Amino acid sequence: MKELTILEPGQRLKEARKKLGLKQDDLAGENMSKNYISMFENGKRRISIINAAYFADILNNKAEEKGIKLNVTASYFVKNEKDIAREKCIDWIDKILDKKGNNKIEVYRELYKLIYLSKKYGLDDILAKALELKGKQLYRNGLYSCAIAHFSKSLSFYIREEDNLGIKGSYLAMGKTYFMNGNFKMAIVYYNLAGLIKNEDCILYYKALCYYKLEEFEVAKSIIDKIMFKDERVLELENYIHTNA
Repeated sequence: MKELTILEPGQRLKEARKKLGLKQDDLAGENMSKNYISMFENGKRRISIINAAYFADILNNKAEEKGIKLNVTASYFVKNEKDIAREKCIDWIDKILDKKGNNKIEVYRELYKLIYLSKKYGLDDILAKALELKGKQLYRNGLYSCAIAHFSKSLSFYIREEDNLGIKGSYLAMGKTYFMNGNFKMAIVYYNLAGLIKNEDCILYYKALCYYKLEEFEVAKSIIDKIMFKDERVLELENYIHTNA
């Protein structure tokens, strides 16, 4: 899959040049020798931002003459493979979030690319998000055991990155998934862990709901009474709990 292949800087120049049907001589100029171009394309010479800007300018001009939209920037010839991989991954994340799980095939395809590339280039923060997104997609499809496995993996990377927001999100996601799978006690465990980072009203609601399902109504009542801002769903659960407590 071409999207998963990231070229070295010199190879990017070679690819753009060939796309326009140009020879190295066509890029050479007063301050740019064919030998320099050859060495750069073959990975034997580093490039300065000035020379990168020269290549971007001449390629864009040649493309415009041929009626082709190229729009390359100097940074394209300077960035390393990991930088390009990160940019691609961020773009795929945006696409996945835009689709919101509506097209399963497209979402899973984007997730495959995202996980593969973030693993290959050691982008642990991206990989954590990718695994979380796949877990959420599996959750939406009712594949709870698989979702839990992915949330657990994402959690390990969030912990490695010391990303508290990601850690809390993974705990919450695992709590919701265990709840949907009917394992209310395990759901409470993960809600408690999420609450250690920030004990929000939504976490209290989920915990109260679990205890209600376990028919531990007094515990559920003590938790829901702590909720500061009670919306319709909280008031409805509160009514059920108080009826049984």
